[in-house]
Amino acid sequence: MAAFGLGTLIVLVGLAGFVLWIVALVDALKRPADVWEMSGQNQIVWVGVIIFANFIGALIYWLVARPQLEAINV
Repeated sequence: MAAFGLGTLIVLVGLAGFVLWIVALVDALKRPADVWEMSGQNQIVWVGVIIFANFIGALIYWLVARPQLEAINV
């Protein structure tokens, strides 16, 4: 049985961050414009934050914008 080293851990964390980034980007792009408008958010700005801030931008989107968008969708 092979032990996990630091390199493996770094790769796994990087892969998880990449997956979160892709999921957040797809989620932001799939939401209709009227939902963005009703929540008072700007879709273009959030997509830019996700793209340019990478993992941190996706995490901020997931914690700040998405709950407001979900409240509108209910």
